[in-house]
Amino acid sequence: MRTNQRTLGASILAGIVLFVSGIVVSQPSPPPTYYSHVAAILEKHCTSCHTPGGIAPFSLEDPQTVVRMAPAIKYVVENEIMPPWPPGPQSPSMIGERKLSPQEKEIILTWVNNGAPLGNPADRPPSAAPPRPPERQPDILLKLDSPYRPNLARSDDYRCFLLDPQLSTDTFVTGYRIYPGDKKLVHHVILFVIGPQFVRDAEAKDQSEPGPGWTCYGGPGVSTMNANVLGDSLGFWVPGTDGTDFPKGIGKLLRAGSRIIMQVHYYTRQATPESADATTVGLYLARENLTPLQGITLFAPVEVRCPGPYPNDPTDPCHRDYALARTELAFVANAIHSVCNTTVEYFLNRDIGDGSAQEMHCDRILRQDVLALGITGHMHLRGKSLQITANPGTPQERVLLSIPRWNFNWQGAYWFQEPIVLKAGERVRLSCVYDNSKTILGPDRQPMPPRYMTWGEGTTDEMCLGGIVFVRP
Repeated sequence: MRTNQRTLGASILAGIVLFVSGIVVSQPSPPPTYYSHVAAILEKHCTSCHTPGGIAPFSLEDPQTVVRMAPAIKYVVENEIMPPWPPGPQSPSMIGERKLSPQEKEIILTWVNNGAPLGNPADRPPSAAPPRPPERQPDILLKLDSPYRPNLARSDDYRCFLLDPQLSTDTFVTGYRIYPGDKKLVHHVILFVIGPQFVRDAEAKDQSEPGPGWTCYGGPGVSTMNANVLGDSLGFWVPGTDGTDFPKGIGKLLRAGSRIIMQVHYYTRQATPESADATTVGLYLARENLTPLQGITLFAPVEVRCPGPYPNDPTDPCHRDYALARTELAFVANAIHSVCNTTVEYFLNRDIGDGSAQEMHCDRILRQDVLALGITGHMHLRGKSLQITANPGTPQERVLLSIPRWNFNWQGAYWFQEPIVLKAGERVRLSCVYDNSKTILGPDRQPMPPRYMTWGEGTTDEMCLGGIVFVRP
């Protein structure tokens, strides 16, 4: 009996030793270093902009710079400012999302909180990016006749250029590439299709200013509503994107005689008087009949008031008549109310509090079944948030796009990871929220105090636009 007790005690002691040994062996992973974890994350998400000669104000390819910028990196990661990806978590999954995974975010914050150690260069893992297949050459290249020198008086210079693909027959675009001429200057590019019936207007706009193109804050300024501009957008480029190929069998139809307007946002803070850009567009074409990519344009009233009582004097900048007298789209500002079943009087009389969250929306009933492939939204400098929702306020409600923190300098079109079926009779709502509570800086860095804003092309006007690109199921 005593021997059995000794044997049992020895067995228990051996088990405890083995258990403790297991704990000792399972040491926690060492904290991340720049070389072991952080460099690969920056390469994946950041260095397409933060590169020597890139549009970002500093490079993140130099390890010492990264360490020096560690506190700033922590701030923008914690506050989800960088990488810049406007759609919020309510949005469906999009192709090419520029955002950190929860694990990547935790690695960066842990690294900074542990003193941003560099570590051993030998610990850097090999690049996980697969080798790229050879890029096929576009069927046509659209170039500027001469380079454009951005207006250095503006920190943000928006310029539109009229490009002629010289199509004598109806043709489908199956994909596109945008090649920025100077990545230090080019912040983003949006391509719009202008049908033959609007070419004369576009040519007049092109000839209205000296040099290539014309100034175009907000939009091209060419028959915006009639031309269904957002529905007729072809594509976009932002740093980090490689181009777009539409799904097999699908194409964007360009009618014979159509033109393309290329809107380029130039970020001029790094520019010099010698800086010039000649961004090029490449198009892939198909002559055979494809399923046409189509568009729905969404819009809502824009009646953004100043904080405080509404003035009686029509010459007061906070009076609606003052705004209407200074926009070529006054007819749009008034006509939208009849389409959206709203009234000007409602917006003039409603309580807006301090003016920092003025919401406007409009619903559209779908007349046909659609297979939604992509989506976009557009406001100007006073925009605060934007949302596009199917069947709002019902059990079938679905958010199609949510941009909780609008930034005029970061906007574009978004393609769904999986197409979304929308049925005839469903209601789609575009909602825009504006902050008109304080003075802000305009694109020329001049103060812009609050004033009444309604529909207009100018930066000091506003828009509430959205677009859905789709094919018929």
